[in-house]
Amino acid sequence: MFRKILIIVDNSEAMKDVIEYMTTLFPEAFYYLFSIINLGSFAGYYTKVVYKEMNELSQQTLESLTEILEAKSLKFSTQIEVGDPVSDTLSFARRQGVDLIVMETHAGMSANKIKLGKTTASMIMHSNIPVLLLGEDLKPVSKPKILHPTSGSKYSELATQITGEVASKWNTSVDVLILNDDKERVKTRVENILANYQKKASFDFAESGKEVSSVISQSSNTDIIIGSRGSPRKSYKLRFLFHPFALDPHVKLIVAFLPKPFLLVCD
Repeated sequence: MFRKILIIVDNSEAMKDVIEYMTTLFPEAFYYLFSIINLGSFAGYYTKVVYKEMNELSQQTLESLTEILEAKSLKFSTQIEVGDPVSDTLSFARRQGVDLIVMETHAGMSANKIKLGKTTASMIMHSNIPVLLLGEDLKPVSKPKILHPTSGSKYSELATQITGEVASKWNTSVDVLILNDDKERVKTRVENILANYQKKASFDFAESGKEVSSVISQSSNTDIIIGSRGSPRKSYKLRFLFHPFALDPHVKLIVAFLPKPFLLVCD
């Protein structure tokens, strides 16, 4: 279960909502508030000036979030680093033994095209730690209803296990959306896994080839999506050599639309 949670702090006002949301779901976890300063094109002549301003802003944000966590009597630490938002965040997470990374995503639609933030896409492709993606209008719910889309692939079984764990902890229900033509086989396997957590799941079935629309449609009746980054595509096996293969087109679209918070289990 998630005992060490890293929250990527981006200095927006929405971070207060993120803290409230996460601490409602996982009140017993230890939280790492991680703010990384990416100087990027500012490296060089203006480095000192830009760093000073960005560091002050990060300090102010962390101070305001610290007040919330202290008021809740939760355990946490804060960290500010300068570097790459993805590689340095993952390096810190591995050193601390983090088991969940939380970040806002600024995806959506623009000029009839899907856009997905570069940092979000890169984090999904490179992380082997589960990533919880949060959008706007977060509503803290102590017992969120779960939507679990699964293709039944070997990569998706870890996501099913985590679904069972959190459903048992939250004492909530699970809607399993099977994205595979061999529905009976997948249904039996999912039932066997969830049975280990003494939870009953209701089943909905997606039409073949309509994975994204089905997930978005079914999510309207749930509070959080828990799924796998793992893809049934053969190219997924090459993900460690070619990282773009780790981001399945269907997952990319779901993240871009992000109808609900999406806990993405990375193998």
